Amino acid sequence: MRDSRNEFARPGRLAGWASGLMAGLLLTLGASPAWAKKPSKGATAALAMPAGPYSQYTLQEGYNWRLVQSYGYAEDGRYFNEPMFMIQNVDGLYNAPIPESVRQDLLNSLDSQSSAFALSQNILNEIAISEQQGYLTPALQAIAEPLDYYDDGTGPDPYDPYDPYDPYEPVPYEPVPYQQQARLFGRCDDKVINKSQTFNISTPLNSSFGTGGSFSGNVSLTGNAQASATGDIRVRLKRFKIFGVCIPDGVRFDYARAHGNAVVNYGTTLSGSVNYATSQPWEWQIAKPFLFSFAFFIGPIPVYVGFNLPITAGLSLSASASGSITYNGAQAATGSFDYTCTLDGCSGWSSFSSSNLQAPTTLSGNVTGRIQPTLYAQLAIRGFLYDEGFAYAQVGVRPYLYGDLWGYYGNQCGDADGDGIFETVDALTFDLDWQVYVTAQADSFLTSEKRWNLWNNSRGHLNFWDLLSSGSRAVQPMLLGSATVPANISQTYSARMRPCWPYGDTVNYQLGWGDGSTSYPSGAPASPVSVSHAWSSTGTKGLSLMARNDSHGRQFNKTTSRNIQVTTGGGTATHYGMTWKVRQHNGAYVNVGYDSITNPYSGDTSPSTSLPILCLYKDGRAAPSGIAIDFYNGWAGGVVKLSAPVMGSMLTSRGAADTLCSNTYGPGYRMAEFHDGNGGWGWWAQGSLSTTTRFWVAINDQPANPWN
Repeated sequence: MRDSRNEFARPGRLAGWASGLMAGLLLTLGASPAWAKKPSKGATAALAMPAGPYSQYTLQEGYNWRLVQSYGYAEDGRYFNEPMFMIQNVDGLYNAPIPESVRQDLLNSLDSQSSAFALSQNILNEIAISEQQGYLTPALQAIAEPLDYYDDGTGPDPYDPYDPYDPYEPVPYEPVPYQQQARLFGRCDDKVINKSQTFNISTPLNSSFGTGGSFSGNVSLTGNAQASATGDIRVRLKRFKIFGVCIPDGVRFDYARAHGNAVVNYGTTLSGSVNYATSQPWEWQIAKPFLFSFAFFIGPIPVYVGFNLPITAGLSLSASASGSITYNGAQAATGSFDYTCTLDGCSGWSSFSSSNLQAPTTLSGNVTGRIQPTLYAQLAIRGFLYDEGFAYAQVGVRPYLYGDLWGYYGNQCGDADGDGIFETVDALTFDLDWQVYVTAQADSFLTSEKRWNLWNNSRGHLNFWDLLSSGSRAVQPMLLGSATVPANISQTYSARMRPCWPYGDTVNYQLGWGDGSTSYPSGAPASPVSVSHAWSSTGTKGLSLMARNDSHGRQFNKTTSRNIQVTTGGGTATHYGMTWKVRQHNGAYVNVGYDSITNPYSGDTSPSTSLPILCLYKDGRAAPSGIAIDFYNGWAGGVVKLSAPVMGSMLTSRGAADTLCSNTYGPGYRMAEFHDGNGGWGWWAQGSLSTTTRFWVAINDQPANPWN
């Protein structure tokens, strides 16, 4: 750190101090350097006169710094043609070819992670000459300003301006009158300059964009964006202390502020094909209307600030399979905001609501899996210093539409009616949500872009559509429980959505018990929700489980029906029974057998438990190739299926169990047995079974059956 208190103790500094006094007199008389004067009549500029208030081009550049030639006209009519160093962050300060004393002065002044300085090369050259010769050059004398003094009643502040322990530093003392400032001590604080203007603008959002890669199609937008707001930008004049005076040498971007009201009203149509699962988001600039600008001098430093209105649209896509989708939708975001943004972040408030929410009038798709397109349109207010490529900050409002197309076809999505067969089901649905975000963005040198989400409302639901004319069977819920139950004894049944259901929101069900009574359970879609009921009379009871809706707002009203038998008793079997499970699938074949729970000697499951029976139709069919057959993994020579769940107490004999299988699937089906694979402990058969449930299996030579 430079020690300003010792500057005048070194040889030649007295002359410098004298030149500082002269600079103060010149400042009082209104003198200015040659580069800040309005050209005389008939004078020829070194560059062609700019068409607008400001233009620039790059002369030289390095890592995080750039030397540009900036030229134009200030609001007071003065013409400027000035080489300026544009410097970004600490790295730029270290690398830029500027005087070492100025570099250290700026490094000492940093109070944030990101910074953007614009420094006059001419003034920096004059500073270097002055330091070498020991006194101010005439050019610096012409722009020199008095040191800043602060009086707390005891005189000028004697502390170093960058000393963190300076007790006077944070106190806003009043400046001492000018006549008292001819002293050796003082400091050169920043001068703060604000420029602001109010504007009203309305601009259309009519654009269409083609996409490629993972999504081959088209996105179109219609609507308009409106804003009635004020843009405010603040810069700091940097002043360098030398020989008892302050020399303005550049400016620093401080912040951009935007406050007012905005409306983004848009409709969108998306149509195309998804080729694979992953994609990069797309973002398009629709327009960037110019709002206003100021070109002015701060002392000898020419400054140009401006505001524009970037309007963008975006699409992101998440997909688990290939397919196609076409839909349209609309919404409007309306509200107020007030945010102040530096290069490192924003502070402020906002309040927006959504209206004009429109359901799609065009909606179609084709997929087995999910395609989730997310669309937005954004209106932003951007303030910049000199040029957007140097430093800018912006605040924007961004309403989103979230689409979700889900499709399914297959027989691996559960057994809804408890008959032991996984039904072949299909589905094609579309879900549409909306949300509003307030965003911010800042950058310097177009290399350090930062983005923030400042505010958002809760994600809202627009609608849910079943796109199949016959209805999506995969949306029907599963009703789990025994097919045969005793009268007057409470029985437990469970409701859940099929395992292929893609959403996780709480589902609300309606369960009719077939005797005029109804229950209304709710729960997570992937977890069985248990409900108990007892019937007072025997006979066939028609149960109906309806998935009504979920907590996100989707309306389903999809029903699964099944019949159960209510008998006079609960069965007389009292012994524990043996159970197996599915161990693996191989194409159209399944391997069933024991696991750590299985007990083939005395049974492992209480007769009060309801489980399916493993039913086997043994016709001597040949074993498939490609499957290893051995004693512990034999070949049963048939096909297997699962019955509806039945209480173990109902299995009063092997014959009773066989009858349940044949009544369900036809003659020839019987209860499967431990040794059906011509070995033991497990075997292969043709079939596709649930991997999540256990099932009853008989054993001929051990007391491990419910009827034993």
